Amino acid sequence: MEKLKITVLFNEERLGHESTHDEVVDQIANALTENGHKVTLLGISDNLHELIDKIEQEKPDLVFNVCESFAENDYAEMYVAGVLSMMNVRYTGTGAAGMAFRQDKAVTKKLLAFHNVPCPNYAIFSKDQLEFAGKMKFPLFVKALHRDASEGIDESSLVNDYASMMKKIDYIHKEVMDTALVEEYIDGREFYVSILGNYPNEVVLPLIELDFSKLPSDRPRIYSEEAKFDEDSEVYNEINFGVSTDLTPELRSSIEMIGKKAASALQVYDYARVDIRLAKDGVPYVVEVNANPYLDQTAEFAVAALQAGMAYPTLINRIVEISWERWNQMESRKKLKRVKKEHKEPVKKEVHKKEEPKKETKN
Repeated sequence: MEKLKITVLFNEERLGHESTHDEVVDQIANALTENGHKVTLLGISDNLHELIDKIEQEKPDLVFNVCESFAENDYAEMYVAGVLSMMNVRYTGTGAAGMAFRQDKAVTKKLLAFHNVPCPNYAIFSKDQLEFAGKMKFPLFVKALHRDASEGIDESSLVNDYASMMKKIDYIHKEVMDTALVEEYIDGREFYVSILGNYPNEVVLPLIELDFSKLPSDRPRIYSEEAKFDEDSEVYNEINFGVSTDLTPELRSSIEMIGKKAASALQVYDYARVDIRLAKDGVPYVVEVNANPYLDQTAEFAVAALQAGMAYPTLINRIVEISWERWNQMESRKKLKRVKKEHKEPVKKEVHKKEEPKKETKN
């Protein structure tokens, strides 16, 4: 494809005159530069005018959007996408609507249910409201309704009685400061379905499976916040991931199909990761849908791509190609709609005059 002027957009942490950002930003920028694109970096923190002014100044052909928060608010990632859309700027990944759908896990579940995608029964516990969807039975899993990256999840998230459940709900309310989502715990294998592309041409990369085999038998099979980020913890080295190779073709196809349906239902674009638990009866249940999943070259999505024969620079530039093609198609549809509207002649209604009765003449 043609070489583009690409701005990599990300959130950065600022302390005084110093700023830091995730290493994935440089990995993406290097991959794009290697392919001949003209790349600039744009880090934002909490200033909307800064975002708008710098985008107008750079005038990029495409924004590679890896911005996950704004003003220390993870929920605001959808607002960033919305601003780019209102500025008529092309960008990679999911739009504001898709971000909103998957950020609220209750909305996610309702959309999945509407599209006949299996997901665990659940209940929502806010401080002044209670909402149930289906009957539930212990064990149950308690987590924050709007948080990502396993925030607030630890071994106490898996509960077997009402007392433990209410204690964890109280923790979510007071410490995580969020509404609590309680769902049936699916005891089984956990898979990451990595999806590249958009309907109907999306491709499922090789399935990644979480490996809990090193955990002691009395520890719950969950991927906690500590296991993901605390390198000094025991559990950090006890949970790994790798490519799943022992599934039957039928079961693999079933998991992949559920993953694709989930991403499509939530309007997730260009690339996605759907987390699925495989129940003992062989039913795949969607437990999370991730828009714009983490693209570090050692993370699950990139590992799945590598297993498919796609080196990291190839993956990043393929996302650009997919996104560029999607925007071109959208623009073509808009032009066609305008042309049809311009050439559509108004329908003339025939007006039938009511005939007056003939007057009788006298001879």
